[in-house]
Amino acid sequence: MEIFGVKEITQKDNHTFAINWTDDKLLYYRLSDLQKNCPCANCVDEITGKRLQNEALLKDDVRAVNVISVGRYALRVQFTSGCSQGIFGFDTLRMCGKEIA
Repeated sequence: MEIFGVKEITQKDNHTFAINWTDDKLLYYRLSDLQKNCPCANCVDEITGKRLQNEALLKDDVRAVNVISVGRYALRVQFTSGCSQGIFGFDTLRMCGKEIA
């Protein structure tokens, strides 16, 4: 598996950001999609892996209060909904990003 680093992170609008990877691939991320897949212990049962948050109750207009770099391998997003513990690894972000033509 090839490993790519992050060259630049930019905010597209209040609900979307983009990552320009070191291979110049540009991918977009909707914050509501990330929150629906948050891996933190408040969102996923650590033993069963079952999602604890009702996806239907998560709002599409969620924003980020803060995005923090976690070492050289991940981002931690603090959502306006209060969730702030999920760490999104760059490998996961690389796979779930969307290209926009």
